[in-house]
Amino acid sequence: MALYGSARDASLIRSINRELINNVIDIEVAYYKLSLDETSANMYDESDKKVYYSPMRLNCLALKEAKSYTGDDSGYDSTRTGEFNFLRDDLKDKNIMIEEGDVLEWDNEFYEIDGVGASQYWAGRNPSTDIGVTEGDISEHGYSVAVKVSAHVTRRNRLNIQEVRSGINRPNNIPRNL
Repeated sequence: MALYGSARDASLIRSINRELINNVIDIEVAYYKLSLDETSANMYDESDKKVYYSPMRLNCLALKEAKSYTGDDSGYDSTRTGEFNFLRDDLKDKNIMIEEGDVLEWDNEFYEIDGVGASQYWAGRNPSTDIGVTEGDISEHGYSVAVKVSAHVTRRNRLNIQEVRSGINRPNNIPRNL
């Protein structure tokens, strides 16, 4: 039986992580969940008009890569990827399941989620799948700490979250030939 890694040790790690992420680091992102019921799809199961639920504020650790630029005959384009780490217990308490296709807003950019992983375990043990414990309850040891999300920056006009192009076309009294 392991000396460290019990439920009591995991509780200490959980409380320290919550205090660090929610009170000290305090990086807040807006999380937009894709509404599958409201989003209409074409015959290829694609949609140009995606609909999202109202944003939820979540604390996390965020890291964004430097922008990379590509250019061709039509002009220049930039891309950027980001990595976001959420505490599993915070997501569980708010009943949030992060999935591919959802959107995160941070630092005036919108990130579309590409992948979600959860392989950060306290004491290297996943309490839901650990079969190495021979004595006692299997869930007594280990703790699943975080959910790691990888995402890329996407254009605002594709999301239909903010009104990108707006304005009023007023008739002006200036003749066209001037």
